[in-house]
Amino acid sequence: MQPPQGHDAQPEPSQRPQVPQKKNRLGWILGGAAAATALIVVLLFAGCAALADAVKNGGSNEEKAQAMISKADDLPQSDWQLVERSDPDTGCLSTDIACVRLSATWSVNHEVGLEDTAGRLGVDISGPPLGRYTGCLKSEMEDGGMARVCIDPAPDLDDNWLVRIELTAK
Repeated sequence: MQPPQGHDAQPEPSQRPQVPQKKNRLGWILGGAAAATALIVVLLFAGCAALADAVKNGGSNEEKAQAMISKADDLPQSDWQLVERSDPDTGCLSTDIACVRLSATWSVNHEVGLEDTAGRLGVDISGPPLGRYTGCLKSEMEDGGMARVCIDPAPDLDDNWLVRIELTAK
């Protein structure tokens, strides 16, 4: 017997009209929550990076080290003889202590003014004139770091002076 045709015929399962299924809202909720969480994580990371940069007074350790090296290179006059120098370690990762440091010592065969040397290095020398050729000055620098300049008679050489600087980035 042949299957009925026309209005009385039952459509085959593949030909039956599909009933729309209810959409599951759980997927949308979970997707939205995941997107919001990802956005929050990205914003927190950016905020932490900005905070770390602010703590370090802006700029990377490499930039600070290069600025310190430049200051030390520009300080000596042509007749100064380098005795010792320690350039900064740019691999320092600390953000809560001063870890980028430079120290240098020069021997000079004539008196050198403490104020003049400190002023050329960028140390604040405001206040009454010192008029000294020996001693130390320590000051915060424009970039937030510290600078110390010392001039002392050379212990083993007559009429020679030692000019020492110590620079520390913040």
